[in-house]
Amino acid sequence: MKQLTFKQFWELSEIYTAPLNLFIILLGYGIAKFQFNSRPSPEFFLFILIIVMFHITVNVFNHYMDYQNASDENYKQQTNIIGRDHLDLRFVRNFYLANLVVSFLLGLLLVWRTNWVIGILGVIGFYIGLFYSYGRRPLNSLPIAEALTGTASGFFITVVSYYLAVYQHPVVTAAMVGKVFLISLPLVLMMFNNLLANNTCDLEEDIENHRKTLVYYLGKPLAVKVLLGVYVFSFIWLAVLVFAGLAPWTILFLLLLFPKNWQSLKKYRALQDKKTTFPIVLKAMSAIMVLYPLLYFVGTLFY
Repeated sequence: MKQLTFKQFWELSEIYTAPLNLFIILLGYGIAKFQFNSRPSPEFFLFILIIVMFHITVNVFNHYMDYQNASDENYKQQTNIIGRDHLDLRFVRNFYLANLVVSFLLGLLLVWRTNWVIGILGVIGFYIGLFYSYGRRPLNSLPIAEALTGTASGFFITVVSYYLAVYQHPVVTAAMVGKVFLISLPLVLMMFNNLLANNTCDLEEDIENHRKTLVYYLGKPLAVKVLLGVYVFSFIWLAVLVFAGLAPWTILFLLLLFPKNWQSLKKYRALQDKKTTFPIVLKAMSAIMVLYPLLYFVGTLFY
């Protein structure tokens, strides 16, 4: 096989999840606008392109490594897109390598146009993205996978976006970065919950493939309780941000989502299944990941 159909590209690259990254970037810019009334720079848009390219790279690479490392033949031949559609391994490898090279070169251009801080953050981001599924003990086989990936997606992307909007400001302090972390925490928690729910549904498959995620140590019942507790805390945290003056009042509209989403999550609490109840969790968490940055940005227009 020498080319991908659109359907195969759609599943292999998981490009349909890329818009979530764009909303995370929007939050970073929204924070900069809220604090300094900053405007987007050419470097900001270059960063968007890098994130999309690297998003494709990481997802293709993860599918490739999951296929290579799988011990379960049923997973390799029936679940993984590479085995199920008989994709040529060499082609898949070359595809992600080409995307990696392009995103890396664009990253170097971004560092050249900004400064070394972006370079350090970029190296950390590239490391987490690539070693999530690579190596003798890939990150996705460890109990830190959920927290590390949630932080990398929810905070790192946000803080780079924020930094690109304010790096020409006279002083960028650790306190400013700390505030960005506090503001990005709802995104970090939602990403954590998505991965926790995914790994809860995949527990038996992960054990078969020697992946010991957080769920392996918690057990399914406790993992579900953690997910629900994190979800409740995230709504409480929204109110804290507003009262602390770190976010505009418009994000409080998110509280209207809680009753309906909490009711729908009862189905997941009763049954953790990848096909039937995991999409419920994904929908509930993604709603916050999309609406929170939007409402934050809209709120900046009133200041």
